[in-house]
Amino acid sequence: MREQSEFERILAKVQAWFCSYVCLFIIDDVWVVNDIDANILQKLSVLTDTAGGSGGRRSRLLYSTRDRELRQIGERVAFEPREKVGKEAVDMLVHASEANREEVDDASCKEAVGEILEICCGLPLTLNVAGTSVRYMRERWEGEVSGAWGAYVSKMKRRNTIREESPKDGYSSLNTTLHTSLDILESNAGSSGETVGEFSFRKMHRSLCVMKKQDRIPLSLVGDLWEMDEERTEWCAKEMERVGLVELQYEKGCGGLRVHDLTHDFAVEEANKKEGVEKWCKKMADVCRAGGGLFAMSEGRDGEGKSAREEYVFENIYRVLRQGGCVEELKRLFLSARWVKTVIRRGGVWQYEEAVKGLSRDLKRKRGSGGVTRGRVDEDAVDTMVLMMRAARLSVPFCGENNAGIYFQLYGRVKHKARDSGCVRKILEEIERYAPRPWVRPVSECVARADGTLVEHIVLPYFGTQEIQVGIDSRGEVYGCQVEESGAKVTVFTQSAEETKMVRLEGESETESQGAGVLEASRRKRGGPLRACFRMCIGSVKSEVSEEKPSVTRATCSTFCERKGYVVMGYDDGTLRLWSMSEKKVLRSFRGHRSRVACVAMSGNGRRVVSGSLDKSVRVWDLETGAQVGDALVGQMGPVSSVAMSGDGRRVVSGSLDWIVRMWDVETGAHVGDALVGHTDGVFGVAMNRDGRRVVSGSADESVRVWDVETGAQIGDALVGHTDLVWSVAMSGDGRRVVSGSEDKSVRVWDVETGAQVGDALVGHTGPVHSVAISGDRRRVVSGSAGECVRVWDVETGAHVGDALVGHTNFVVNVAISGDGRRVVSGSEDKSVRVWDVETGAQVGDTLVGHTHWVESVAISGDGRRVVSGSRDKSVRVWDVERGITLHTGREEDWEEITSRFLKTRDLGTASRAGRTPIFSREGRIVQRREDGSEAVLAQVESQARLHIDHDHGVAVGRAGQLVVIMKLVL
Repeated sequence: MREQSEFERILAKVQAWFCSYVCLFIIDDVWVVNDIDANILQKLSVLTDTAGGSGGRRSRLLYSTRDRELRQIGERVAFEPREKVGKEAVDMLVHASEANREEVDDASCKEAVGEILEICCGLPLTLNVAGTSVRYMRERWEGEVSGAWGAYVSKMKRRNTIREESPKDGYSSLNTTLHTSLDILESNAGSSGETVGEFSFRKMHRSLCVMKKQDRIPLSLVGDLWEMDEERTEWCAKEMERVGLVELQYEKGCGGLRVHDLTHDFAVEEANKKEGVEKWCKKMADVCRAGGGLFAMSEGRDGEGKSAREEYVFENIYRVLRQGGCVEELKRLFLSARWVKTVIRRGGVWQYEEAVKGLSRDLKRKRGSGGVTRGRVDEDAVDTMVLMMRAARLSVPFCGENNAGIYFQLYGRVKHKARDSGCVRKILEEIERYAPRPWVRPVSECVARADGTLVEHIVLPYFGTQEIQVGIDSRGEVYGCQVEESGAKVTVFTQSAEETKMVRLEGESETESQGAGVLEASRRKRGGPLRACFRMCIGSVKSEVSEEKPSVTRATCSTFCERKGYVVMGYDDGTLRLWSMSEKKVLRSFRGHRSRVACVAMSGNGRRVVSGSLDKSVRVWDLETGAQVGDALVGQMGPVSSVAMSGDGRRVVSGSLDWIVRMWDVETGAHVGDALVGHTDGVFGVAMNRDGRRVVSGSADESVRVWDVETGAQIGDALVGHTDLVWSVAMSGDGRRVVSGSEDKSVRVWDVETGAQVGDALVGHTGPVHSVAISGDRRRVVSGSAGECVRVWDVETGAHVGDALVGHTNFVVNVAISGDGRRVVSGSEDKSVRVWDVETGAQVGDTLVGHTHWVESVAISGDGRRVVSGSRDKSVRVWDVERGITLHTGREEDWEEITSRFLKTRDLGTASRAGRTPIFSREGRIVQRREDGSEAVLAQVESQARLHIDHDHGVAVGRAGQLVVIMKLVL
C-alpha cells in the first residue's frame, strides 16, 4: 500500500486472480496516518470492476475506519448488532482472564460475568482489557478467586462513565475498562503495595499521547519520559501490560511499547483534559535532545550502526517538535547543515522534504505577524530551508555515508546564495567548522545549483550507451529503461518521491536464426552514432531469413510500461520480447521483422506496442495475445528510426532516414493524411499529442517541426536552436508544448503557438540527449543521456535566482593551473579561453576570444599572467591575461616551441604529484585512502570528468560539462 509506484502492477495482478469471481473485498482499520487517503481508496475501488459478475451480482469493496477524514467517503454500510453475550464473547473473556469455563458458569461468578459482557457489547478490545484486568486481580486475590469478578464489576460501576443515553456499542464502554485498569494499578489491589513515586500510572499512560498510531516506542525513551531508570521503567510497563493498557515487545534485545489505536485515543483525550498533548510533546522533544543532542546521532565514524532509540528519534522528531509548538527549534534544525547531512546519511530525504514543506507553509501563513523586520527574517529562513531541501535531493545520487562527501555537495549547491542570504552564510560557516578533515571545499561551480532548473538527478549503471527511454506519469514519477552498450542487459528504473528503484533484466539472448546481412549489421560497433549505423545498413539487409545455427542476439532498444510493469525489448535479429519486471523473465516473443528492430514504443494503456525496423516496416503487436495487429505498415523508403503510439493504441507515427514522417491508422493499416515532408535529413525522433492530431519530429537537420496531421501542413516555422542533430522529442497532451533533446547535449522546451523557446536551454548532460518526456502539467521535463544519467527539470519555476552563472557557453575541453596554484585557464567548444582565480572562483579579466573553432589545449605561465591556447582552427595563440590581448599567433605544429618560448611553467599535468598524499582523483571523484585500506569519496562532480590535483598548493581542477571545476583541499 505504501509503494504507490507498484500500485498499478498490483491491481493488474489482482485482475488476473479474481476476474472469474464475484468478490467481497474488505479493508479493515484504514487510517490517513498510514498514507491511505481518499485517492488510494478511489484506486482500490477499481477492484470491484476487476472481479467478475453475472446475473446482476457484482463485486463490492468495504472498508472500516475510525478516521474522521475518511468517514464521509463512499456509502455507509450498517451491520447487524454484534452479539453481546454469545459464545464468541464469552470465549474471548475466558481466554483473556485465563479462567476456565466452569468458573465463569459458576453461580458465584455468573452475574458478574454477565454484567461485564453486557457492558463490553461484544467488542474484542474491550473484552480483552476487561478479561486481562480480571486475570491481574485473580492472581493477587486473597480468598476465593470468584470474588475477583465481583470486585472488578464494582470498580467499573464506581467509574460511572457510561450514560444511559450513550450508544452501548463497546466503544463507549472502552473508556470505562481502561479507567478501571488504571484504578487497579493505582490501588495495587492485593499486591505488595509497591509505589512508583511521583509518576502515577495515569500520568504514565497519558504520556503515551506522544506516540504515533500503530507505532513502537523504545523503552529507553519511555523511561526518560517517565523520569525512571531502566529497571523501574520495565517493571511499570509490564504492570500496564498485565491490565491490557499496552503491549511490551522485545526486538533484538531492545524493549518497546505498542498501544492499540483506540487506547491511544484514550491517552490523547486524557492528556488534553490535564496537561495537554503539546506539553507532553515538548517534554518528548527535551528527551530527544538529551545527551549529545539531535546532531550527535551521526557524528561518529562513517557507516556506524544506528540504535533503535536513534531511529525512533530520527523518524519522529519533526512530528514531535511540530505538535509541541517548537516551531523555532524545528526551523533551526532545518537550517543546520549537520542535520541535513544526517538526513542524507540515514536515507530520510523524503520525510525531510515533507516536513520542510509543511513548516514552510506554516511560516508563510504567519509571515509579517511580527513586523517588517521579522517578516524579512522569516522569508530568508523559508527560502533557505527550501534551498537546502532541494540541495539534499540533488545530492543523494552522489553521496555515500561519508560526511565530507555530503558536505561538499551541500556547500557547492547553495554557496552562490551566500551574498544575499544570512541563513546561507551561517550554513557555509557551519560546514567549514564541522566538516571532517580532510575535506574538499568547492570554489567554483562544481555541481548544479539547488535553485536552478534541475530538480532531480538519477544516476544509471551504464556509461556511454545510446539506448535509453524515459517517461513521466500523471503523479510526476519518472520511469524508463536503459540498454547496456553490449546489448546483453537492460536496466529498468522507477523514481518516486520516496525512492529510486532499479531492476536489471538479462538473459534470454539466444535466437533461432539470422540472415547474413543481419549478422553483419549486428557486428557493427554500437558505440558510434545511431545515424551512422543506419546509413551503413541501408541496402545491406537481406529480407530472407537463412537457415543458420542459433547465435546470440543483442537488445537494441526498449520501452517500459510502468502501469503494468512490462518491458518490451527489440533485438538485432528482428524479434521483440515482452519481459515481466517483477518476475524478471520473458513472457512471450514477437516475430515478423526481417532485420534489426531500431525503435519501440508502447500505448498508454499498455495493451499494444509498435516497432520500427531497418527493414523499413512498422508493426503493431497485441501484448496479451502476442499476435501482430493487422499487416505491416509499409511506406517508408528508408530504415524506420523512430516510432510513437497514441494512448489507445489506434494511431502510430513513424520517422525514417528518408526524411519523411508518416501517421498510420492501426485498424485499417492506411495512412492518416499525407506524408509529412519538410525535413532535409533523417528523422530520429517523433511524438504526438493526446488525441493524435498533432505530431512533432526532430531531425539530423538540427530542427524540430510540428505538424497538423489532418492537413499535413507544418504548424509555424521550424523550431531551431540546437547546434547538432535532434535525437528525441516529446509533446504535451494538449499539443501546446514541445521538448527536444540533441547531440549538442542540451534540452530545449518550445511553445508551439508562438514558435519561441521557453526559457534557456537546459544544459548539464555530458553526453547526447537520447530521450525526453514532459509531464501532463507541462511543468517538468525528463531527459536521458548517453552520459549515464537521467535529469528532471522544472521549466516553470526553475529560473536561476541570484547571480547569473558566468562561464563558458559550451563544453569545456581542457584546463590547466598556474605554477603558483593561484590561477586556472580553460578552453572550450565555445571557441573562447577564460582565466579563473583559485581563491574566489571568479573570472580574471575579459574572456579571451579570437579562435574560430574549438579550443582543445591550454597552458598557463607560473605566475598566471600568460596563457597559450591551441584550437581546431589550426592556430596557437599567446595571450596577455591582464590586458586581454593576443601577443602572438602561430601554427598548430609549433605548439611545443611556442609554449617553451612564452611560458616558464607547463600545465597541471607536470605540476601534479598524485602519489605524495593518500588523496587522488578517479572518474570525477576526489578519493581519500584511509589507513585501514578503505576509501572515502571526499567530492564528486555530476559527470565522469577528469580531475587533476596539485598537491603542492592543495588545489583540484577539472572540467564538467560547461563548468570549470576548482576545489580547495582542506587538511
